[in-house]
Amino acid sequence: MSLEVLLIPLGIAAIAAIREAKSTDLCEKCKTTRITDQQLLEDALVAMGATELSVAEGRVTGNSPYGRITFQRIGETFLGRVDHDEQQTGNLLAALDLSVGALLQQRTIESLHARAAEMGMVLVSQTNANGEVQLVFEEAT
Repeated sequence: MSLEVLLIPLGIAAIAAIREAKSTDLCEKCKTTRITDQQLLEDALVAMGATELSVAEGRVTGNSPYGRITFQRIGETFLGRVDHDEQQTGNLLAALDLSVGALLQQRTIESLHARAAEMGMVLVSQTNANGEVQLVFEEAT
């Protein structure tokens, strides 16, 4: 048996092991989010004041009011952290959850306004101080 035949599979296995180790280290101490849509994640981070976002397929990094942040898609959802600050990670993810909720609420209301117009109606929306939105459909006159 040739030495090459033995070394090639060992090299492939070593490279695969190194890649796996790097991907595990990438999100060490990351916490799970409920976010599956990368564009929604980016929009929510910008709405929270994140800057200098670096975006790649399945990965978002940047600066936020909480510090340097890293998000990585693992499976179907994104995991995130504040680099080198576990305490701030919880605060970041709580604020991110609120930001995502507000964005989704805004997008839903915009969609309902368009749908109401298609149906010949007017959608009147009122937002309370606590963020609660009341919607009323009225016939267009």
